Amino acid sequence: MPVHSSTTVLIRDPASVPRARLWVNTQITDWGVYLDDATRDAIAVVFTELATNAVRHTKGAMLIIHMYVHPRLRQLRVEVYDGSPALPRPRLVGPDEASGRGMFLVEQLAKSHGAERTECGKKVWAELALPEQPMTHRQFLVRPRRAARQLARRGWPRRRPPIRPHRPRRPSARLSPAVARTS
Repeated sequence: MPVHSSTTVLIRDPASVPRARLWVNTQITDWGVYLDDATRDAIAVVFTELATNAVRHTKGAMLIIHMYVHPRLRQLRVEVYDGSPALPRPRLVGPDEASGRGMFLVEQLAKSHGAERTECGKKVWAELALPEQPMTHRQFLVRPRRAARQLARRGWPRRRPPIRPHRPRRPSARLSPAVARTS
């Protein structure tokens, strides 16, 4: 499967976060990337946290979101660019506080994450693991050995025990003659 990437520009407004989440889901679906429910939920939470932090804690009118998907390496990377040079930092929050847990959630759900300063502000990114992707028809034709290895790992074709014709059992020599007659 090829590497996919896409970029979108958002207005820095809280109402744009759900639209951006829809954009992420649409891109992944259009690219034909398989996601299980846990991965789909993790992507939604991580992306929402990164976009919401950029909307809340930065200045400027626009955000740039870039997404890479590498199905063969089973990796998705989301990058959010904003105009603030201040890097995010996790903070300790009390149980009664309504916000402040975003970077903690990103840390728990993402394979890796980070933030870097850029010429125009910063980039906050997260990488998530994707589930194993099914092989495409083209991959079967181009790389038949790889396809066979992948199918073998999945246990395909299923091995069935051989069908043996039913034969009546003979009495065992170890059985006494009385037991052998009754069986």
